[in-house]
Amino acid sequence: MTAVWGARDPVRPSEGLQPLAGQPLVDILMATYNGAKYLADQLDSLLAQTHQNFRLLVSDDGSTDGTLALLETYRSRLGDRLVVVPHPGMGQGVVKNFENLMRASLQGCHAHWIAFSDQDDVWLPEKVERCLHVLMQLEQATGVHQPCLVHSDLTVVDEELNVIAPSFSQHQRMDPAACSPTALLSINQVTGCTMMINRALLEMSLPLPDQTVMHDWWCALLSSSGRRTFLDEQLILYRQHGFNQLGAKDRRLKMRLLRLVTNGRGVLRRVLNLGRATKAQAEALQSRLDSRGYPGGYVSEYLAWRGAPLRSRLLGYRSYYIGPELDRLSRCLLWCR
Repeated sequence: MTAVWGARDPVRPSEGLQPLAGQPLVDILMATYNGAKYLADQLDSLLAQTHQNFRLLVSDDGSTDGTLALLETYRSRLGDRLVVVPHPGMGQGVVKNFENLMRASLQGCHAHWIAFSDQDDVWLPEKVERCLHVLMQLEQATGVHQPCLVHSDLTVVDEELNVIAPSFSQHQRMDPAACSPTALLSINQVTGCTMMINRALLEMSLPLPDQTVMHDWWCALLSSSGRRTFLDEQLILYRQHGFNQLGAKDRRLKMRLLRLVTNGRGVLRRVLNLGRATKAQAEALQSRLDSRGYPGGYVSEYLAWRGAPLRSRLLGYRSYYIGPELDRLSRCLLWCR
């Protein structure tokens, strides 16, 4: 199943896809930080890709566990495809780390397509090829100067790569194929480590505004002005462990109520903080769209609705907030500013 936002007709990937002739160059951006424990598995999975014409750009945020040394052991196998990008602002977190990589890819002007990689996952062999094929189809339909994005489902696994949930989307009770540009303003359903974008979207995304919640969310928001496609295929083993930056929490009602009982203040604080952050990010999006000449009426309507009295927001919150009803109602009641 493939869903496309901004398209007149769905774009469907070909079955039994063969390696692309000429192997177009793809930049793979990997932000690392103390990832030596699992990094080799991910590097091996990149070397096993059916699409091998890629550059691996790595930006490290000050690792002390031998991450950079491990990368160097792969230099003989990756050759010039491995590029360690100097990070002038180490210690500022994952968003700045990825922004450093995005700037390096843009300034290099080598690749027209850009994929984002975590340091601890495992990519299935067809991951790059599948995403690139569909992304090129989008560009053929809309033109290379329009922002385009492809993302996919994942399989959730434990530290030893044992399957926890065959589908991340189902595990999280998400439906990325049905996530509209308006709904995306409140909740991100584009998982960054599955994401591939074109150069037009990369250019449009930079610089990342200070209000960016996450780099993948920001790119997803901008893709609503062009073309965004969800591939209902599990192309990555999404490893869960104690050091995940963002994990796959169990979103069943029982587990959510348990977290509320055991850590109610923490849950409330996160909800309130996310409310403020999404509003600020939407304001930054409106400014970016205005500056680039893209329509942003739906963002203005969303911001006006966010500032409306509670009674007005209660009448329409299901149009703006997707997901489990407990999530939707809590956002409506608590995201009052």
